[in-house]
Amino acid sequence: MSQTSVGKNLPTFELVNGHWYTGTDFEAMTMYTADGMFRVARPVSIDSVIDLDGGYVVPPFGEAHTHRGGYPARVIGDATFFLESGIYYVMNQGNLARYRDALDSLVNRPRSIDALFANALIASPQSHGVDLWQRLVGRGAFPGVEVDALDGDAYVVVETSEDVVQRLPHVLETGADFIKIMVEYSEEHISRRDNPQFFGQSGLDPALVPLIVSLANDAGVRVSAHVETAADFHVAVAAGVDIVAHLPGYDIPEGDDVARYRIDPADAALASEQGTIVLTTTLLSVDRADGDSARLERMQDNQAHNLRLLAEAGVVLAVGSDQYSKNSVDEVMNLASLNVFDPSTLLNMLCSVTPQAIFPDRRLGVLEDGAEASFLVLRGNPNESLERLREITLRVKDGNLLDSF
Repeated sequence: MSQTSVGKNLPTFELVNGHWYTGTDFEAMTMYTADGMFRVARPVSIDSVIDLDGGYVVPPFGEAHTHRGGYPARVIGDATFFLESGIYYVMNQGNLARYRDALDSLVNRPRSIDALFANALIASPQSHGVDLWQRLVGRGAFPGVEVDALDGDAYVVVETSEDVVQRLPHVLETGADFIKIMVEYSEEHISRRDNPQFFGQSGLDPALVPLIVSLANDAGVRVSAHVETAADFHVAVAAGVDIVAHLPGYDIPEGDDVARYRIDPADAALASEQGTIVLTTTLLSVDRADGDSARLERMQDNQAHNLRLLAEAGVVLAVGSDQYSKNSVDEVMNLASLNVFDPSTLLNMLCSVTPQAIFPDRRLGVLEDGAEASFLVLRGNPNESLERLREITLRVKDGNLLDSF
């Protein structure tokens, strides 16, 4: 499991001339860091005074749905990709389990990202995850990995309750920080499950989902569910998953009924009641529309509807992009274009809600006494323009200056 990299014997800083994020707005004050923690009272000795030059101080950002950072040969580049954008905390929603041990020396370190890994997905033989991994490995994206070795490494195929009982422990034994399950078109499971036409578009038997969630939670591990439709959202939430990894309808085929992707208000209420976190992933629709403006508008109208419904119900919304060349900062910009949330709400989602959703047992996402001393300094006020999120003048992680990665 990931651990904070905060430690002793770090420099003690006095941070002056900054506007500090309060959770909604900014307040001019002087803050301190000692032993990698924030302090509001001046320590006995100060190693350095850092003039923030009127900058706006925010907690670092989170990315709750990525597949970067899970391959040792590329993890340093991936970490730089995230850190340059101010993203310190990431949740890898599906990676090759064989590399998990090797990643321990490369992530969750002061000058790298802090990351959680799902390792092998829990999937049906026809799941999107099975299809995608086979295509990626088939074209040589992971040298030395063979397609016929993917079951047990990239995914674990289960079709019965006996399969779940026998194979879920394998995923836990790989050191998975959470379990990722593939729930896809559950309302058509019976007609799709054995039809090769739906390879890559037919997920787990919905009757297995409660068992998976129960066994994982009993082992102290959270469950994140890939979903496609509103029916999948219902299956996931009714089973008590901890995280829904997509907003339904990120890819609505032309001619399909949009109502199929509209979340039921009762499911939104249940998600709120049990604290289910929902990841946004709206940026995916831009890629899936492939330049078809009418199709994109249909998908974005549905996204706006679902986001309003979830927000009004009080559901925790965290930022995830599920993109390779982009990240959660780009996702926030896309969310802004939907005109559902104001900049202040989106800032809070990115720098407070999402980091806390990824690492709920750590004191981060806030700039308070005793919290982890990780922060970004922005050139201007992001509540006035979200473009300020891209204007980072200083990065500090766990009390360490990140002048280089």
